Amino acid sequence: MRLETYGIAAAPPDVRALFDRQRKPEGSWDWFETLAATTLSGREEAVVIVLVGEDDAAVAAMPVVQVDGRPIRGLTSPFTTLFCVPLGGDDTARQFGSLLAGRVGASLRLDALDGAEPAVTALAQGLASGGLAILRFRHFANWFEHVGNFDSYWAGRDSRLKSTVKRKSAPLLREDRLRFGMLDLKADWRDGAGLYEAIYAKSWKPAEPHPHFIGRLLEKLGSRDIARLAVAWIGDVPAAAQIWLVQDAGATIFKLAHDPAFDRQSVGTLLTHWALGRLCGQGVRDLDFGRGDDAYKRLWLSSTRDRIGLLAANPKSFKGLTTILFDILPAKIAAMLRSNRTVIPQS
Repeated sequence: MRLETYGIAAAPPDVRALFDRQRKPEGSWDWFETLAATTLSGREEAVVIVLVGEDDAAVAAMPVVQVDGRPIRGLTSPFTTLFCVPLGGDDTARQFGSLLAGRVGASLRLDALDGAEPAVTALAQGLASGGLAILRFRHFANWFEHVGNFDSYWAGRDSRLKSTVKRKSAPLLREDRLRFGMLDLKADWRDGAGLYEAIYAKSWKPAEPHPHFIGRLLEKLGSRDIARLAVAWIGDVPAAAQIWLVQDAGATIFKLAHDPAFDRQSVGTLLTHWALGRLCGQGVRDLDFGRGDDAYKRLWLSSTRDRIGLLAANPKSFKGLTTILFDILPAKIAAMLRSNRTVIPQS
């Protein structure tokens, strides 16, 4: 087997097909094209590194960001909730990692990985067998839940959440001032992007680090009905908007914003309730709330898991050795001390 590298725009059809066969929104080729087009800076270049088998067929691949021809990180961004790449089986992932190690100059960082995926562990083993020092670290929490149907799901929610939805929606519905909808992004993604960005600009959130990302996402994935835009209006005013990534039976709430003028109406909560009911009615069974351990998420979902990162450093490089000494070794020593710590019972 051997590695080949392609620019994102030049990747052949069989490589692109590897990604789309994953059936994951953040594993699709359109997703990585969107990141490549809107999130790079300076001398960064997005490429896809491909493991090619003996029959010249692509068997595994990873989009990475490189500088001066050396991969420095996976093609992720602050928006990424899961770095989903086709690694093949364990043996394939291990061999891919071993060969990829030879491409690393100083260090390579991979974020937002599924730590429960055996191929991710095999990839790390391959990177280590290729001579790199490896740190596996917790990156962020991801709240999730498998649901049977919306009624049973909602019946199991905390009484405070159910009370909030009932109390806040009742007067608005009684006055016929509240409505919801999913915008048709296939028909006009630009209107959807403009509406979301206008609400976001009014919200409490800081400016987006990559301002062209949302529009490109809604254009590329909205046309395939993977990105969906849920909106709540109070009267004629768009009060809240949420971008969901939906494929097969899975849905991720990806981005959300609301107008603080409607804080008292808890319009974001009302929109989440409506959107979940709509999506579950369309066959969604696996819900997740993306990045982070925000307190409100545990009101909506029952389980949490860690997304992990891998930091691989080359000890033959001065910068790589510095990474080992100041990042990898201290983290491993701290983890070892935590695992060896004993609790002395009070007498």
